[in-house]
Amino acid sequence: MRLYGFAASTRPDSVNRALFAHLEGVLADRGHSLSELDYAVVEDLPLYTDLRERVDGVPAEIRQIAQDILAADGLLIVSPEYNFSTPGPLKNAIDWLSRIRPYATRGKPVLLAAASGSPLGGWRGLAALRVPLACLGAHVLPWDITLGGVRSADEVNHSVATPALRERISLAVDQLGR
Repeated sequence: MRLYGFAASTRPDSVNRALFAHLEGVLADRGHSLSELDYAVVEDLPLYTDLRERVDGVPAEIRQIAQDILAADGLLIVSPEYNFSTPGPLKNAIDWLSRIRPYATRGKPVLLAAASGSPLGGWRGLAALRVPLACLGAHVLPWDITLGGVRSADEVNHSVATPALRERISLAVDQLGR
């Protein structure tokens, strides 16, 4: 299966980037390929407004992201939680993607994951992310991956090695092939 995905962070020490890297390895071990979006592109997008779209049109970067999504069989999004919700740049990119018809995400399976220093592991942010993705016709998979209480890549790597989390990751990744 060809997947397209990203970690919604450009911080080099991001726990979500560490989780993305781990999941990339798990997916490769199962025969999936993963093309990664450079999230800096998302962070640099202009803020979506109706007026901006009418004056400037949809940014070329969003058109390319839509093409990349269309070429993929599914998506992997690893996102931090900001104030119990989705990071602003990611929500902005989704708003821009909603302006292209047909929706590039329509019918695509989407695996969500998050890592956080919070004991809840970013769960609330993923819950908020499900709504706009579902509105764009994405099939957001029911099993997501949340990793709480981690503050460094080393802690992520230690946590993903535990039997319980290995099993959860296995169940979540298995959904992609169904």
